[in-house]
Formats: sequence, structure tokens, C-alpha cells
Amino acid sequence: MSATVAVRPSSVPLTTLLAPRVLATRNALRRRPLRAWVLALLTAAFWVGSFVLFAQTLRFFQTITALGPVLTQRLLVMLFMSFFAILLLSNVVTALTTFYLSAEVRFLLVAPVTRRRLHQARFIETLVASSWMVLLFGFPVFLAYGVVYGAGPLYYLAVIVTLVPFLTIPAALGVMLTTVLVLLFPARRMRDVLVVGSVALIAGGYLALRLARPERLASPAEFVGFAAFLAAFEAPASPWLPTTWAAEVLIPLLGQRAGEPLFYLALLASTAAVLTIASSAFVERVFLTAWSRAQEGREGPGRERRLARWLRWVARPLPHTTGLLFVKDATIFFRDASQWSQLLLLLALVVVYVYNFSALPIDDGSPLAGTLREIVAFANLGLAAFVTASVAVRFVFPAISLESRSWWTLRTAPIPLTSIWWGKFWIAFLPLAFLGEALIVVTGRLLGVAPGLTMVFMATLLLVVAAIVSLGLAFGAAYPRVDTQNAAQIATGFGGLIYMVTCLTLISAVIALEAWPVSRLFWARFASQPIGGGETAAIAIAFGAVTALTATAWE
Repeated sequence: MSATVAVRPSSVPLTTLLAPRVLATRNALRRRPLRAWVLALLTAAFWVGSFVLFAQTLRFFQTITALGPVLTQRLLVMLFMSFFAILLLSNVVTALTTFYLSAEVRFLLVAPVTRRRLHQARFIETLVASSWMVLLFGFPVFLAYGVVYGAGPLYYLAVIVTLVPFLTIPAALGVMLTTVLVLLFPARRMRDVLVVGSVALIAGGYLALRLARPERLASPAEFVGFAAFLAAFEAPASPWLPTTWAAEVLIPLLGQRAGEPLFYLALLASTAAVLTIASSAFVERVFLTAWSRAQEGREGPGRERRLARWLRWVARPLPHTTGLLFVKDATIFFRDASQWSQLLLLLALVVVYVYNFSALPIDDGSPLAGTLREIVAFANLGLAAFVTASVAVRFVFPAISLESRSWWTLRTAPIPLTSIWWGKFWIAFLPLAFLGEALIVVTGRLLGVAPGLTMVFMATLLLVVAAIVSLGLAFGAAYPRVDTQNAAQIATGFGGLIYMVTCLTLISAVIALEAWPVSRLFWARFASQPIGGGETAAIAIAFGAVTALTATAWE
């Protein structure tokens, strides 16, 4: 007599649901140990740099006898406040994908898994995916506080214990807020709004920070005003905020003043527990309804038709194959808010870049100022090339990977591979060349660079941009990531890192080859002796070497 044993949904352990992520990460590290070591070294270098920066800042605060302790405490509260705001926004965006837009959820719904266990697994994934960036930035800060103020082991233990509930609170709030938004609005359109809003917020904050001219704080008079601002910064220190509780746990352990760290730690832990339970109860009750709402399609074809007509008009001057590729790539680009929203960051980067040159104090008319102007103009060539490479790693390097499963369609079409390559090359080269040349011209006018040198810089940058685009397509094909449609994730992979290192090496080599010719052309305007025949030949050889070096990247 055979007996059938029913599998209860609650019998599936949580570790089973989390195992695929853990095993995938472990296998990736095992298959590519060199990549893991490179990323670990870069992370360590970033931690060391952040630690040194914050340690020097805190030591400087200690020299201010009256305001030093107050500044330390206010800065810690501001950091927790910033972390909490970033975590809340990040959890909302991440929970939208992990809970409602992930393809894995549909398989979990038909698996023997209860809604509570499903919520637990998705909640942990959301928490980890949203918090790693804050941990990356936060640990050097907390370590700097402990080292500068000579804190004991209890402080470092308190940091770890405090961060667990501090990270859990915005995760629970983000999951519940995401569920409410999914019930009220179409999920896919809401994701676009959140992505664009997040990028706009980052771009606006970056722009506002630079336009505030933080370099003025190097002046003692200006720093006094900043110190007074920090000392009067009472708004985030509300006793009802988790950011205040987290700071109140750590400040007494730094020996700054007396306090009740256990009481505030209990507030953090209890609040995190209550919000986690509330998130579980709420999401379990409405999950199926919210998930069903999240599967709604996008808006009608009206907007797509208008976009297609506009793109076909723009592509008319291009060759037939290149024009078709341009229409396809541009349509995909404008459909994905996570891609076109990056143009807001690019705009903020360009504005700050130009503003930096307009604020340089090199306009006093002295010979030294003229020399500095030409040096800065030459350095501007490298900076403009670096900005172009930074844009290319975000838009050019992922071009092959974003083809994903549609790549076989291009390869089976009666289109030569060279036509596809050249089509993608010109689609990327023209806007990047326009960006780089515009930066050279505008900043050259601000610096008062001679027209002849400006033309030399423009010609050099044109060659460098062509090489950067070619390398982006080559490295994108060599290190494809067709398992993701997120261009940001593609660019942050190992291939993107190697691509940027190669571009920086190329830019450095070009700058080194042109350093002497450009300086000789500049000083020829002031020297009594004209450039001789031997020098002319040497200058021609240097520029020829630059041309050959950049042309090598095209092959």
C-alpha cells in the first residue's frame, strides 16, 4: 500500500529560496578569480581613500576647541540622515523589481511556497541589493570616527549591531510603499517615474553642490560660516527619527558625552521588528492583487508611432543599413527610462565641467597667468577625453550586450558584419564627437586659448573619440552580458572596468606624445627664435605617432 505525502508550502526552508543567488555569486567568483581580486583591490583602495579623507576632516574638527564636539555629532547625524534617504529611495526602486517585476516571482507563485516565506526571501534580497552601496560608503566613515577618537572594541561592535536595524527600517518602509504604489499606479510606468526621479535628484544634488563652490571652505573665514551652519543644524536631530537613534548609540561610545546607547539601540531594534512584521502582514494580504496589477502592459502605440516617425526623419541622411540600426537602437534607448534618464546626469556633468573652467582664477593678465592658461588648456584635452570615455562606457560599451537575444536576427539577416559594426560606430561616434568638440571649443573660449591650439586640440580629440568608440564596441563584444537588460549593470562589470583602464592608458599616451609639441607651439609665440626644421620634423613625428596610436584601436 503506497502512501502519498503532501508537501506543505511552509516546508520549503528560506535557505532554499536564497540559495540560487548565493550559489550564482560563489560560482562567478570561482570562474573568474582574477576579476574578484581586481574588484577587491579597487574596493580596498576606495575604502583607504575615504578613510583618509574623513579622518583628516575629523582631526581638523578637533582643532576647533569650542565647536569640535558639536561639529562631530552634527556631521554624524547628517551622514545617517543622508544614508536613510538614499536607502528609502533605493528600497522602493529595488522592491518594485524583486517583488513585482521579476520573472522569478511567477515560478515561486506556483511552487510550494507560502506568501510569508515568499515575502521573507524577497525582503532579504531587497535589503541586500539596496544596502550594499551604503555599507561601501559607510564603513570607512565609522572606522575613521573610531580611530580618530580612540574608541574601544565596544564601539565597533555597536556599529555592526546598529546598522542591522538601521538598514531594515527603510527596507520595510520601502516594500510597503512600493506595494501601495503598485496598487494605485501601473508598475512599469511607475518604475520609469522612479528611475527618472532618482536620476534627476542625483543630478540636481551634484549640480547644487558644485555651484555652492565648496572650495571656498579652504578659506578660514568661509569655514567659520560652515562650522556655524553645522553647529546650528538641529532639524535632523528629532527624537522621533531612526537617524537620531543610530547617532545616539554611537556618540557616547566615542567618549564625546554621556548618553543611553542601550535605550536607543532598543528603539532601533523594536522599530525594525515592528515594521518588518507590518510589512509581512500587509504584503501577504494584498500580494496577489498587487502582482496582478503589476503585469499590466504599457501605454498604447500612439507615442511609439510618433517616435518612429521622428526617428525615420532624423535617419534620412544616413545610409540604409546604418539608418535602420539607428532607428532600432534609438527606439530601444527612448523606451527604457533607465537609459535616457542618464542624459540628465550627463547634462549636470557638462554644466559642472564648463563651470569649473569659468571659475579658475587665471585672468589677471600676468605672464604667469598666461602660462597657467595654456597648461590648463592642454590638461583640458585629457579631461575632455576622459569625460567622453566616461560617457562611452555607459552608452557604447553596453551596445552589443543590449542586443541580447535579438543578436541572432542581425546575424541571420543579409547584412555583413562590417556593416553592423560601422553602423554602430557612426551612431556612437557622431554624438560623442559633438560632445567632446563642444567642450574643447567652449572651455577654450573661456580660457582664451589661441585658435591654432584649439584646432590642434579638436583634431586630436576627434582621433581619440574614434578610438574610444572602437574600443567600446570591441570590449563590449569581448565581455558581453546578455543576461541583463540594465545598461548600468553592464557598464559596472569587469569588462567595463578593463575598458576604462584601456581608455585611460590610451589618453595618457596621447597626452604624453603631444606634451612637448604643444608646449613648443605655445612658446613659439613668445620666443624670439622660430621653430626650426628639426623641431618641425619632431613635431610632425609626434602628431603622426598620435594618429598611428589612435588608428590602431580602429583595427
